[in-house]
Amino acid sequence: MKIDTDKKNGVTVLSVSGNLDAESVACFKKEANKIVEEGCYDLLVDCKSLDFIDSMGLGAMISLLRKVRAHQGDLKVAHLNPDVRQVFEITRLNRLFEILP
Repeated sequence: MKIDTDKKNGVTVLSVSGNLDAESVACFKKEANKIVEEGCYDLLVDCKSLDFIDSMGLGAMISLLRKVRAHQGDLKVAHLNPDVRQVFEITRLNRLFEILP
């Protein structure tokens, strides 16, 4: 897994590539927590290059959403491929997260 960060118009963009699964979730949490600790509470997770997400990855995303909302922020996801979108829909997390095209 690889994570690149960038700031655009007050929003911190996390571009995630590879797999967000049990093997890589610690890396994602570490990077995301660092961003929140720096005071960035409006986040966009760009999944354009994300190939796969499992329950551990979803759990990390939910945890991150709770953290930023505790600071009146928000987390949105974008560019889901059909397989990753299906995981969000099956788990009904498409109702929790705003998914951008």
